[in-house]
Amino acid sequence: MSKALAWIRKSKGDESDVGLEGQRELVPALANEVADEVEVLDLGIHTGFSTMTRDDPAGLLDQNERVQKHVDRLQAGEYTHLVALDDRRVCRDEYFSVIQYASEQGDTEIVYVADVNEDDLTFDLKRRIERDTKEEEIEKSRRAIERRKEHGYDHGRPRYGMTYDANGHYQVPGENFDTVLEIFQLDNAGKSRREIADAVDVPLGTVQNVLNRREWYVEREKMA
Repeated sequence: MSKALAWIRKSKGDESDVGLEGQRELVPALANEVADEVEVLDLGIHTGFSTMTRDDPAGLLDQNERVQKHVDRLQAGEYTHLVALDDRRVCRDEYFSVIQYASEQGDTEIVYVADVNEDDLTFDLKRRIERDTKEEEIEKSRRAIERRKEHGYDHGRPRYGMTYDANGHYQVPGENFDTVLEIFQLDNAGKSRREIADAVDVPLGTVQNVLNRREWYVEREKMA
């Protein structure tokens, strides 16, 4: 079953932003067209900037726990689609490349209500530069991943319960690895995935990802 994440956000005082009520109507409507199930992340009036470009003590996009949780779920492959009015409603700086990378890792398609053509005359110079910069960062990330693959190293954010070794080459058991082992034990005992998620107090999607990669976890434990 396909599942879409409808991402809604408006910058305070930005007259170019479509109002929240408009987004709350348009974005879920498109999400329902592309997926069987829809989950809404409604950030309301919230900055689109992150710690990658701002030095504020709090309130930035990547410091929002709801944003962090949903980016993790994107990377875990819990959504087939990420739907927003346009890319600026998702994020307004380089943190967008982090969200885009998480979507690529989770095989999530990003869909916009207002799919803007880069050649459109209304597309200002600053926006063009921002997008070019994002594409360049994404390409650098892809090249770095390819180099790691060539050496047989792991890549991407550590999976649940794992961390990178001292050389940064391979993922090894980390802080929550005991929970990974508990998930395996409960699965062996015949518990359902929902029962396991409730027992270990982690999201159902995390339990599913751990169990789907059981052999990988066992291999990495032996390597450590």
